Amino acid sequence: MCSVGALLAFLARRAELAAQATLTLSPTPNLTPTAPPLPTEVIRRSDWGALPPDHTAEDEFGFASPENPTGWYVYSGDLAAIYTTAVIHHSFPLLRDSGTMRALQDLHMQTRRWADIGYHFGIDGKGKVYEGRDIRVRGASVAGYNTGTLGIVLMGNFEIETPSPAQLVALQRLLYDLKQTYRLTHLAGHYEFNPTTVCPGGNMRPYLSLLAESLGLERGTGGYVPPKVQSHQRNQVCC
Repeated sequence: MCSVGALLAFLARRAELAAQATLTLSPTPNLTPTAPPLPTEVIRRSDWGALPPDHTAEDEFGFASPENPTGWYVYSGDLAAIYTTAVIHHSFPLLRDSGTMRALQDLHMQTRRWADIGYHFGIDGKGKVYEGRDIRVRGASVAGYNTGTLGIVLMGNFEIETPSPAQLVALQRLLYDLKQTYRLTHLAGHYEFNPTTVCPGGNMRPYLSLLAESLGLERGTGGYVPPKVQSHQRNQVCC
């Protein structure tokens, strides 16, 4: 486990430079580029009261584009050969200390009419990590670029809030585990794939490069590989 406060001054300075001295950053968390963090404890769907996926959802065909097959899609084969990029989100309009996975799932399923919560993992303000959409299923979080991307949402509106140190440490641990399991190569913010959004918020963006550097990940969208075949597998169900 990384030591508390190991690189505070270094990371604070790097964050200030990345933000061009325009942001007020939260206290720099315990991130380290050397020691692997402890394995992530993930709160399962059944423990946070997740609803089962709704395979009749009218807008699970959302995010249709030539670059992204549509519908509820279950990956086949080795997931390590599929997942290349982790994409970071914030939970706007839900706030850091009051937002919940169930509220986010309700927003996605009841308002947006998706089959399930769009993200594969969520991290609340206290740093607890939650299982989201089944990892064998393509996410619904990056318009046009969902194939091969892992969606991770941090609770908060990081245009007006800052991510907590506990959230950032939990995110580093989760990314470390995912990199080891699925051989991730890249880390991106939602806005890098979809420039019309500010997600994951201006107060989260400075940490993306710090996290990538600490874990040996490339920054940006360069790891994305477009799917080769269009497919409408709405009825293929694994969960």
